[in-house]
Amino acid sequence: MNANAFAARTVVIALAATVLAAVSSPADAIERLRSDLNRCADVQATVQRQGAVILRYPSTRVPDYFLYDRYVSGLSQCRLGEELERETVPAADTASCRVYTCKRAEPKFNDELLFRF
Repeated sequence: MNANAFAARTVVIALAATVLAAVSSPADAIERLRSDLNRCADVQATVQRQGAVILRYPSTRVPDYFLYDRYVSGLSQCRLGEELERETVPAADTASCRVYTCKRAEPKFNDELLFRF
């Protein structure tokens, strides 16, 4: 193989790797938002628009400590085996702004029935 063919092959491989990396990586990072500094309607609109958002807010029990979690617009943002759970976060205009998060689904049967017989 001559030097030109080797260089052309190297360029093609590098280009293919770059395209593959661009396609396989997410388009942009998940948005982070301080819920306590925003109105509830704005928090909910951001979650709906983005699909999933990391909401951060100060702890009511520990000073200078922040709590955070991933909140979603719907079940389509959850992984297999997870379900939507309604939660509330503090917002600038209310102490309990309604949002959703994904939680691992609990089994829908009663364990006591398994050991009754």
